[in-house]
This record gives sequence, structure tokens and C-alpha cells, in this order.
Amino acid sequence: MKISIQVSLFFIVLLSSIELTFGQSSPTILIAYYSETGKTQSMAEAVANGVNEIGEVDFILKPISEVKTEELLNASAIILGSPVYNGNVAPQMQEFINSWPFEGRPLTDKIGAVFVTGGGFSIGEEAVLMSMIRSMMIHGLIIVGGDSVESAFGASAITGEGDFAEKEVQEIFLKKAEGLGRRIGVIVANK
Repeated sequence: MKISIQVSLFFIVLLSSIELTFGQSSPTILIAYYSETGKTQSMAEAVANGVNEIGEVDFILKPISEVKTEELLNASAIILGSPVYNGNVAPQMQEFINSWPFEGRPLTDKIGAVFVTGGGFSIGEEAVLMSMIRSMMIHGLIIVGGDSVESAFGASAITGEGDFAEKEVQEIFLKKAEGLGRRIGVIVANK
């Protein structure tokens, strides 16, 4: 009888540990973007590639129109991408941010990061990065920049001027986006 109880307790403990192991999910990074031409989407995919290099975190990559509130609330980090519209964040992105739940500040202490695409030099990339950062800070997110001084506020790409016009997003900018994703992935994995 005593052995039977010990065996039963052993299996209860074993099943509990299996349930705990399988019940635990990796931290998740939400990469949400608005892209009309596909260029901001290319940057979002590069961010996801950087996150994927870490391997210890999951990510959700999708346009803002498909993001569910639960994904936003359950994410350990939120990375947003927007094109520059007349020196401002795309109205669709601002509407998305404005829809975030605010009561009780449920996004407080999540990691936040941003990336943008702009048609030309000095067209407002940095202003849009800072605009999204300010909005995230209102919600209590902890902001993290890219992995180099050239992407201190987040990753950005020039997509419509000079050597960058009428081409796919250039490798130099995709590398900044990958570096941003990798940095956020490392931080989230070690949090």
C-alpha cells in the first residue's frame, strides 16, 4: 500500500511538471505595421528575421488591421512600423495606437520599439519615429532603440529618393531592421 501511494505521488508530480513545461509559452513579440506599397512590410519582415535569429522568443508579424487586442495585451514587446505621411505617422497607424486599451494602463512595462519608411531624405523619418515612441510612452512601454548609433531611435529606410528610388528596400536599411529585431529579441529572452 505504501509503495502504491509513493508511485501515485510520483506520477502526480511527473504529470504536474509535464503540464508546467508544456503550459509555459515563450515570450512573444508583436510586430505590427501599416504598409500601402509593401516597403514598410519589407522592413517588418526584416525585423522578424532579426527576432527569429534569437530562437528563444516567438513573434507575431501582421498588418495592424489584423491585430487582435489579446495579441497586443499578451505580447512581451510591441514593435510598430509606419510609412512617413507628410512628415507624420500614417493616419491608420495613429488610429491603431489610439485604439489601445488605456484604462489601468495594461501595456505598462512592455518593451516598445519602432521603424519607419520614408520617401526621401529629411522627409520626417525621425519625427515619425519619435511620434510613435511618444505614443508608446503614454501607454507605459519601455522604449528600446536599434543596435547601432545609426538606428538609435529605431530602424528607418529611404525608399523614394536618389539611389533608393523605384527599387526594393535596400540592404543597408533591412540590416538596421534586423538589428532592431535581434536586439528586442535578446532583451525579451533575458527579461
